[in-house]
Amino acid sequence: MDLTAQRVKVVALRKERWQLESRLMGQPKEMLAGPLVERYAPCGKPNCRCKKKGAKGHGPYYYVQLKIKGKYTSLYLGKNKRLIELARNYSDYLAKLVELRKVNRRIDALLVGLNQAKMKKGVK
Repeated sequence: MDLTAQRVKVVALRKERWQLESRLMGQPKEMLAGPLVERYAPCGKPNCRCKKKGAKGHGPYYYVQLKIKGKYTSLYLGKNKRLIELARNYSDYLAKLVELRKVNRRIDALLVGLNQAKMKKGVK
């Protein structure tokens, strides 16, 4: 990739980063301090549908993972839709943060390439 194409890519990635940051910080949502976990579990009945091959089990059962005194624990949320939504907001926030970090790494890699190209040009 030539220098101009790298610069154009950096500009496009910076725009993408700005949009991600705006979505993350623009309208903060209320959330629980732990990601949402969906679990399916088999029951104890021998002829239940959950025992069939390929069956997920009963559920979903919703939990939030919390760190308490340095240890992770799962807290059952039951059917409380509000708590499930708050935990889902946190999971969505984490996913957007991961996406933002990926964009930042791509920008960094391109900038390193640009700097190396400039240094080679200056040396010759």
